[in-house]
Amino acid sequence: MTKKKSSPVKQSPNKVTPLPSADLSRLMQRRLFWMLSIAAFILFGSTIQYGFVLDDLAVIENNRFVQDGFGGIPDLLSTFYWKGFWNANAGLYRPLSMVMFAIEWAISPNNPAIHHFVNVLLYALTIGLLFKLLLKLLPGYSVWVSFSIALIFMVHPSHTEVVANIKSRDEILCFLFFLLTFLSLLNIRDGKRTDLIKPAVLFLACLLSKEAGIMYLPVLGLYFWMLRKESVGSTFKKLLPLLLISGAWLILHQLVIHSDPTPPIQYSYHDNSLVACENGSRVATGIGILGRYLLESIAPFKLSYDYSYNQLPCLSFTSLPVIGTLLAVIFCALVVIKTHRSRPEIAFGILFFFITIALVTNIFSLIGTTYANRLIYTPSLGIIISVVIGVFTLFKSQQTEKWQSTAFLISTLAAILFSIQTIQRNKAWESNSTLFTADLQNSPNSARVQFNYGVLKMNTEQSDSSAMRQQWQLAASSFKKAISLDSLDANSYTNLGVVCYRLNELDQSVRYTQKAITLNPDDPSLYGNLGDAYFALKEYEKAANTFKQVIGWKDATIGHYKRYGISLFSLKRYPESVAVFKKGIQKFPNDTEMASNLGSAYGAAANYNEAGRVFEGIYSRDSLNVNALRLLILSYEQAGNREKVAQYSGLLK
Repeated sequence: MTKKKSSPVKQSPNKVTPLPSADLSRLMQRRLFWMLSIAAFILFGSTIQYGFVLDDLAVIENNRFVQDGFGGIPDLLSTFYWKGFWNANAGLYRPLSMVMFAIEWAISPNNPAIHHFVNVLLYALTIGLLFKLLLKLLPGYSVWVSFSIALIFMVHPSHTEVVANIKSRDEILCFLFFLLTFLSLLNIRDGKRTDLIKPAVLFLACLLSKEAGIMYLPVLGLYFWMLRKESVGSTFKKLLPLLLISGAWLILHQLVIHSDPTPPIQYSYHDNSLVACENGSRVATGIGILGRYLLESIAPFKLSYDYSYNQLPCLSFTSLPVIGTLLAVIFCALVVIKTHRSRPEIAFGILFFFITIALVTNIFSLIGTTYANRLIYTPSLGIIISVVIGVFTLFKSQQTEKWQSTAFLISTLAAILFSIQTIQRNKAWESNSTLFTADLQNSPNSARVQFNYGVLKMNTEQSDSSAMRQQWQLAASSFKKAISLDSLDANSYTNLGVVCYRLNELDQSVRYTQKAITLNPDDPSLYGNLGDAYFALKEYEKAANTFKQVIGWKDATIGHYKRYGISLFSLKRYPESVAVFKKGIQKFPNDTEMASNLGSAYGAAANYNEAGRVFEGIYSRDSLNVNALRLLILSYEQAGNREKVAQYSGLLK
């Protein structure tokens, strides 16, 4: 009996052969990578249309090296951070972001959109790379653990300043190159010495972006020792190229900083409010600041572009924020001890936070700012890692692939809440105007925030006079608040004097301007403001004495000369008035009003021929000036010069 040949089984044309589970996992990871990157770009995409804000002025908009484009790159590579804008040698050398700004300026000059676009693009790339790194760091956990960590980090409201403020690209670049360095170290093949070059070069780029990148070295060492269980010797060998490149970078850094003759900047309490604290109080306040950073990592609220004097006042060791911080540190230490064997990733995350935040807390040394949202950018990752893994562990879902797990839903809810806050925070960074207005509520006790808001309202243009007056009143209120916070704020006294002058509160203008002069006696413009107020009050003796100091200033204005001369004229000190107007004409030879004042002063001094000649000169330049014609005829009549009177009388209709 012959066997029938079995016919091949026909497959339905719509049936897809399932991929192996490993391939499915890789496909999911790729999709999640792109999902996170695109979501990050969309989240901050609105900032691309924003303008230059805050320190963007110094690093881009008015930076002469950046504005030189490609030609400015050698200067940017060989000078300290602020050199292209002002001589403030703060010991910073961050050429990488500055070089990028110069290239972008060369491509599209004075266009903030290109700089914002690059910031958003780099941030989106950073989030994708962070997800890839987390997958390698957490191989025993579900992909959703890594996804949740990257997602929450991406939408963290404190990171808005890093993306929306172009200047903060140094933060993005430093962290980006740290991620690339970390990934390169994890991909090193045994026996391949050439593989050690790539992470060293990438780490150098990190250090050239921002000095704080040096703190990533102990983080890397901690990972290989704590999570990979490598020996100290093996860890040291792996990190040796990075240590060597760090040494070379440090030499370069010091050569650039110290080769410039500009002396190091001395920070004042305006830069860092801890300068105003006593020594013991400085440490206590620094501890309180550490606690605030820890809290902001978990619950970011009342975010602000500025926390300077006196938003965060000096603390003592008995202050509740200090006690609370110390208790939180003790709790974190206990968690590290408890989890460093069973869940070393949680311990690693906590230590990651404290290592990367250490340099900016002002506990060990004072930096150029009291507190800043941008400084929590990298450290917040450590807390997010610990909290997310802790939540997944609590719900025993750290190894399941089900995204529907309670832990993932909790992480998603947190991400949604953060996203809403981030979207709102993005709007504040559209311009200085929106930022200064929004943060008046978030940092009401910062003298600088009050001052900046006052300047904003002081310079607001309104077509309606009553609306303009209302803006000036808001400015005055903000300057007064700044002064109540900082009684030595000379700039607030100066501007308050100007605003009171505009509001016709002249006595107040005099009082505040005098205080500004007491605090800043070398500013000649203040004497001009004081003279203007005295002049408006018709206190001509005081006005004259004040303007006398002003006209010796090379930037004395035409108004200063006029009001000085008129003050002397009103005091009937006519010869002195003549002398002032003559000096004014020498400096401003084409001003008709100044010349007319000189003619009047000559006439008042009974020097009628000179008065006639002055008015004759005015009329010769402007034959339509009937008033000058009348005055020259009158002057020559007083001088008895009938010939001149006859010459010009016929012209007067």
